[in-house]
Amino acid sequence: MKEILEIASKLGAAIANNDRYKMFKETEEQLKKDSVAKEISEKLEKQSKKIYELERNKKPVEVEDKKELQQLKEQVASNQSIQKFLKAQTDYVGFMKKINERIEAALAPKES
Repeated sequence: MKEILEIASKLGAAIANNDRYKMFKETEEQLKKDSVAKEISEKLEKQSKKIYELERNKKPVEVEDKKELQQLKEQVASNQSIQKFLKAQTDYVGFMKKINERIEAALAPKES
């Protein structure tokens, strides 16, 4: 058990030193400092939830609500802080997925 935990700690340290992780954390911090990006993200989340709840409850979604959602999506697409973060996040998630796949492959029973 101790050996496995030591290996896990080394893996965590290696991930923390990887450029993909560093870029993800850096863009995440930049995003937190960008008040415009933060406001857009919060509005988009709120509007998305509103529409989701309306649809879930089989209530009509007003054209104005759909337009607002589309405008917010366009603002997200044109905001550099958000786009940099999303790219870094995608790269990092892909990186972590590859690591997880390697671990799962090592756990899979070997066919004889």
